[in-house]
Amino acid sequence: MSLAFAGSAMAQQCPDWQLGGIPITTDSETAWVPQQYPLFAGGGLDLAACSSVDGVGRVTPAPNFTLQYDALTLGRDLEFRVETDCDTTLLINDSTGAWHFNDDANGTLQPAIRLAGAPSGQYDIWVGTYGGSSCQATLVAETFPPSGGSSGGTPTQPAAPVCPEWSLGGTEVQLTAGGTETQQTTAGGTVDLFSDSCEMEAHGYVSQAPNFSLYYDPQDQTGPLNISVSGDCDTTLLVNDPTTAWLFNDDATDLQPALQIGGAQAGRYDIWVGTFGAPTCSASITMSAGSAPASPQSGK
Repeated sequence: MSLAFAGSAMAQQCPDWQLGGIPITTDSETAWVPQQYPLFAGGGLDLAACSSVDGVGRVTPAPNFTLQYDALTLGRDLEFRVETDCDTTLLINDSTGAWHFNDDANGTLQPAIRLAGAPSGQYDIWVGTYGGSSCQATLVAETFPPSGGSSGGTPTQPAAPVCPEWSLGGTEVQLTAGGTETQQTTAGGTVDLFSDSCEMEAHGYVSQAPNFSLYYDPQDQTGPLNISVSGDCDTTLLVNDPTTAWLFNDDATDLQPALQIGGAQAGRYDIWVGTFGAPTCSASITMSAGSAPASPQSGK
């Protein structure tokens, strides 16, 4: 009886995918744009005490999320990563029942796991903390071009570069002349503008979709449109204006960027808040518009 009790106690020290997490769904096409899921990372179980899982950190017994994934026969790689300000770990039980673990990726304290050619099925996901305290975090799921060769002996064509894409749209913000809007966001992303593959005069790391889509109405005013960022790291600012022209700034004040668009016209401004280095960080963005009256126009 004592041996059976000891075995039961040991089992309680391990995460159990059968308990199920918050149900979420996505597919290979939807996750081509990063999908974000907020949560509290951490828990009471010490992964180092679980012999069936090779990992460290504190997690909950049940997964944080249970993802039902449809690969749509595209063969794309599926990546999970964590964005937060604390030291987190990532544990996944994939559709075949195999375990995957990561602690620190890409030179940061944040984990990432990319599953090559991930098949359709259920993925149970735990986001732990390296220390004992829990913290707010965001799980990101994103698909990428297949990393392996294609079947049938046909060589894989080089994938087109992933670049900022204004048509994907961001969080909508409305602004009129004389108004001010401040929003919180996560700066940075996986698109590397240093590579020059996107052929724009910009650098740093951004997401593919804009953080914000600003709809601006000058209301017959000609004052400037001002956009500035304050972040916990060295941030950058990228804007695609209503004419689809790209505007960029890196350092305006103390490693924080700002843009002033004189005589800004009405329309949609897609805005990316990037980082100079690869790690993401928390940031706030302020968008304000002056209210100088427009000059009267003479008739023909």
